Amino acid sequence: MSSGATIVTGGAGGIGRAIAARLCKDGYRVVIADRDGAAAEAVAKATGCDFEVVDIGDEASVIAGVKAVAGRHGGLFGLVNNAGVHMQALVVETAIDDWDRIFRINSRGTFLMCREAARIMATQQAGQIVNIATKLGFGNPFSSAYIASKNAIWGLTQCLAIEMASSGVRVNAVAPGHVGPGTGMEALFRQKAEKLGKRWEDFEADVVATIPLHRWCKPEDVAGAVAWLMGPDASFVTGELINVTGGFQAYAAPPAADAVREAGLRGPSK
Repeated sequence: MSSGATIVTGGAGGIGRAIAARLCKDGYRVVIADRDGAAAEAVAKATGCDFEVVDIGDEASVIAGVKAVAGRHGGLFGLVNNAGVHMQALVVETAIDDWDRIFRINSRGTFLMCREAARIMATQQAGQIVNIATKLGFGNPFSSAYIASKNAIWGLTQCLAIEMASSGVRVNAVAPGHVGPGTGMEALFRQKAEKLGKRWEDFEADVVATIPLHRWCKPEDVAGAVAWLMGPDASFVTGELINVTGGFQAYAAPPAADAVREAGLRGPSK
């Protein structure tokens, strides 16, 4: 179907694996880029994809990895920036090293992948880039570093879309909703429930109650949006963010005042 490869970062698990599997099923030549080489190779074999060991937090690894994939597959058709990390911490207890780690991987890593892919796509005069963001425009307790880093990705997406438009390259973003139980990605929600002092069952019920479609987001839901943006039906779509959230608008679960005060007195962990 496609000329050149489509790279999916963080494709060895969770949302990334679902995206890689869907794009491969749709006929794209998919390369799973992950810093865990063994996991990437295993998923590649299971899904019929290729793989490349890439640490998006390391500039040299990104440059070498993107170049290797393009060389091996005769160019780049697409890039899906899915790799990212999260942490659950109030602002008053967030260490600067943790803030920098989140931004180094989520924002800086996405920038590096975009930059190197865009260099190749500018020469090709064609390509598609999809960045995985998150639902923006609201506050989420314990997620300041993560949401701030994803806002940076959205800003990058908008700027890059304009810069690359004349080169025939489209750049968009997808914002997943709460990806929950059965995916291995609910661990962070369990941490949040614990920090809020809630039983998991009560926390889960509260989360689902904020989603008009009344269920958790599935990795396949995200993969479907990515597949549409990569395909011909989205040929006139660039610089856009698609929310795949089931209608979610806001997460109204503030931490208790005493918990915030105590965390502030403790300060950032070293």
